[in-house]
Amino acid sequence: MVVIDGIVMGPVHCAYENCPNDLANARGGAFCITHEAEFGTRCRVMNCNSERVGDTMACNAHAAKWRRHVKDKSKTTLSGIRRIIRRPERQQALPQPHDDNQSEADTRNNYFSPNRFYCVETLCTPCGLALAWTLFDKSESPTKILNWLESLYLNKDTRPSYIAIDKACQVLRTALTTNRWDDWKQTTQFIVDSYHYINHRANVPICTKWCNPASSDGSAPNLVRIHVDENGVEHEVWEFNTESCEQLNSFMGGFNSILKRMVAKNFKWFLHTMLVFYAKCVLARIKEKERKQREAEGEEVNGSDNDDDAATISQSPSPLLSESGSSQEDSSEDEESESEESNFNSDDDEMWTW
Repeated sequence: MVVIDGIVMGPVHCAYENCPNDLANARGGAFCITHEAEFGTRCRVMNCNSERVGDTMACNAHAAKWRRHVKDKSKTTLSGIRRIIRRPERQQALPQPHDDNQSEADTRNNYFSPNRFYCVETLCTPCGLALAWTLFDKSESPTKILNWLESLYLNKDTRPSYIAIDKACQVLRTALTTNRWDDWKQTTQFIVDSYHYINHRANVPICTKWCNPASSDGSAPNLVRIHVDENGVEHEVWEFNTESCEQLNSFMGGFNSILKRMVAKNFKWFLHTMLVFYAKCVLARIKEKERKQREAEGEEVNGSDNDDDAATISQSPSPLLSESGSSQEDSSEDEESESEESNFNSDDDEMWTW
């Protein structure tokens, strides 16, 4: 099983449509090297071929749009800082926007500022070990998720049996409509993670039957097991942690204030380094847990061995007693032989005397 989820963060990239290249100028630039040379001194409003005026990014006809952009940008930044300072607890409690449906429709009509990647998509194991990550632009659509999975698992034999994702029903529907489900159904089943499953509709069969993380019809017996508590009551519990990516996102979210100010190359390097560090922490925690389990099992085994030895000693005669008994018997036999020898010698003396 693997778990997939995304967190809304990402570096800036070229403002041109569908261009993910790095910026030529990270301080105030909006284009990559290619599109910077292509536009040159042209107005940065779409479909405008006029020349820019002075240090602005617009021509005389679009000067008002440029002034509005500068005003809105400074106002948004200032109001955002004030909002975070005044109500920090409310900012932390806001829901993640990537849980909702996103639209890839681009409403911008200029290239005054660069675009920003929408989210960081991660794929990890239920224990929390990150296996892969990528950047999604504009949205976290099911099509992008499915394309990314196909690029990761080129070999069908390496595909996991279960893929847990918050929008598994949408990914499954996309695979059905694009005739790609026949390729996936032989090896993999898409399920919704336990946290987001409560938000899915109970009257939708594709969610309740095909993407259920705790199906009760026996179709997925490996996902749920029976646990007996200390009172002897049986409970159904999830066998795997489907929230490992959410836990990883909480770790990465602590670096969002640093990452959002980085250029793309530094962003990718820093994020990859922190994921490697997180993986080492996960492996160390697993080893420590296994060590404690071995110690606990060793104490139980040693305790049972000591009890068995004590029972054996109490039931069988003591080796010391056996040795002392044999020595006593040997000494009594020696005393009898000495008495016989003394009698024989005394008889000899008597016979000799005769």
